[in-house]
Amino acid sequence: MSDTESQSSSFADFFRIRSAFIIVITGLAIFALLAYFLPVKEGWKASEVNSLVGTLTTFLGTAIGAFLGVQIGAAGKERSDKLAKEALGQLAPDKAAEVLKKVQ
Repeated sequence: MSDTESQSSSFADFFRIRSAFIIVITGLAIFALLAYFLPVKEGWKASEVNSLVGTLTTFLGTAIGAFLGVQIGAAGKERSDKLAKEALGQLAPDKAAEVLKKVQ
């Protein structure tokens, strides 16, 4: 792996982690604001606040979980691709061509 590919990979990993962190913190901030401001407003019943907060937390939890799942899957694919390239590089050329034919 060249230095450029290594730097690109580490930047992509950093960007993934930073994006995930920002999304999680934003979600937590929204939950905190809802928990603080909704009960203060007059006329809201506890069941209404509970329904609204439950709906929003379900949506945000699903969105954050999906985003992080995709990020983890992408990182796993990069590692498996790198491992496959290294393994094929260790094989004799005729064996590597045979393996590639089976995969395609």
